[in-house]
Amino acid sequence: MTGKTLLVINPIAGKGVAKRHLMDIVTRLSEGGCTVTVLPTQKGSATADRIASLLSVEKAFDMVVACGGDGTLNITVEGMARSGKKTPLGYIPLGSTNDFATSLGISSDIPAAIDTILKGTPVPHDLGNFNGRRFAYVACCGAFADTSYNTSQSMKNLLGHTAYLINAIPSLASIRPLNVTISADGETIQGKYIFCGVGNTTVMAGTVKLGNETVNFNDGKFELLLIRFPKDLIEAGRIATKLLAGSIDDPTISIRQVKCCRILSAEPVGWSLDGEDGGKSKISTISVEKSAIDILK
Repeated sequence: MTGKTLLVINPIAGKGVAKRHLMDIVTRLSEGGCTVTVLPTQKGSATADRIASLLSVEKAFDMVVACGGDGTLNITVEGMARSGKKTPLGYIPLGSTNDFATSLGISSDIPAAIDTILKGTPVPHDLGNFNGRRFAYVACCGAFADTSYNTSQSMKNLLGHTAYLINAIPSLASIRPLNVTISADGETIQGKYIFCGVGNTTVMAGTVKLGNETVNFNDGKFELLLIRFPKDLIEAGRIATKLLAGSIDDPTISIRQVKCCRILSAEPVGWSLDGEDGGKSKISTISVEKSAIDILK
């Protein structure tokens, strides 16, 4: 796809790869027929606010390209949703792990990703809504929820996906149980869990992997994945072993599809949205916005 392009770029993503290759990215897009406007990311909600403002102008842009990690994608999606315009979205994944891009089959190789944008077709994709804030692929709480934003950038740059595992697995021994009641599409689920995730991805929180056959990105449903609080250290060890092996085949792990769920907890629970800090809440409503965005694939 070509035309007026808003390039949202995180300069420090992927060991600073985005910053070093900015001119190459702009040149490749320009040579492909795009007129590029560059928007570097800022802290807080400033980037999403700016995206919403820019897109609200009639025929301002033909497409948006997010260049960075999953956090950059999250900010971009939020801004696009706020604009009320369904502008096609391209993605150049330059983060440390790029879990969501892997789920979508988008290459982390810059030329290949740009080729996908220029030659790709907009494909409808569901978005999540967490208490009014959009997310691209996962909202989660519990043992691994803060792993992404509590793992140092230097560690991510050095070890990539392994950094998440190193930070996440030890938390199984010290995590407090999530005592929650979940209302999901008319079903009530109650219990103690170490992890709760609602997502549209084959990887949650950088550690929990779902099979490709499980996930449909545009069916109006997200996967609700729960890991029950282990009854003893033996069970905790077994869970850790399964997760390290990329498996969710365990009696403590359950998965179901939901359109909407409401999660109540006895005390405020910290959430992660696409690997970013989603704040704490006692009442969390998560819903699916079907076909809310078109992603170039």
